[in-house]
Amino acid sequence: MLAGGLAGMVTKTSTAPLERIKILLQTGRMHGEANKYKNVIQTGLVVIKEDGVRALWKGNGANVVRVIPVYAMKFSFNDHFRDVVRQPGQTDSDLTTLQLLLCGTTAGLFQTCCTFPLELVRTRLSFQTLQDSNRYRGIIDCLKRTVSEEGFFALYKGIGPTFVSGAPYVGLQMTFYELWKRRMPKDENGKITTLGKLFSGAIGGLCAQFLTYPGDTVRRRMIVNGINGSERLYKNAMDCTMKIIRNESFAGLWIGFTANAIRCVPGAGLQFFAYDQFKSYLIPSTD
Repeated sequence: MLAGGLAGMVTKTSTAPLERIKILLQTGRMHGEANKYKNVIQTGLVVIKEDGVRALWKGNGANVVRVIPVYAMKFSFNDHFRDVVRQPGQTDSDLTTLQLLLCGTTAGLFQTCCTFPLELVRTRLSFQTLQDSNRYRGIIDCLKRTVSEEGFFALYKGIGPTFVSGAPYVGLQMTFYELWKRRMPKDENGKITTLGKLFSGAIGGLCAQFLTYPGDTVRRRMIVNGINGSERLYKNAMDCTMKIIRNESFAGLWIGFTANAIRCVPGAGLQFFAYDQFKSYLIPSTD
């Protein structure tokens, strides 16, 4: 769990600017700001012009607080479930694709149930700007006001799409990483090279992101739906999906994917590499 938490902290802080740009692209059209945020570079320049360079890391504090338990649980649950499904004599490199998918997806479900309120806070803090008159002052303020203005269960607003896309994403990410890693060259000691781990994580993460991205777009919009007591634009996740398709076409479900892909390639590679490195330091016998 410590290895996973440290890996998450390093990864998310390194890629925070692209993460915020992606969220703004995903949610900007909800309030008629489609012309304000057009692409990755232009959105980044708008953020810097309005709020300064530090604003690119807005919400990163909440994100780091979130990813420490998220990554700790994601990796440790995944390792635990691998121990559960592993047959006598099987090693990680012998696990079938179905076993890998089962372990990763189940880990994603358990981790989501435990940490979703922190995901909601991170998204809402990233969504707002300095010009918002009713903006949240921080993590605790966001939690308190969400509960007082929208009710306790609002902390889990958007968890349905997260189950549909988030858990499979973890399963696909873990599976693709393992399958790509098995095809990477090894050094003289029979271990995967650093470049091989980074490449496996990057490609594995990118494949998983592309397949599950529409669910992530719906999840983000549901999280900021009714924010600060504003009018709810979507009744539920299905209504949100249909309105995006009707008003923005199917391409609207992938809005912001370019920023996500740019973030995902170094981010996914770094998270798996960092996890393997921290884990090897903490458990010297780990490959």
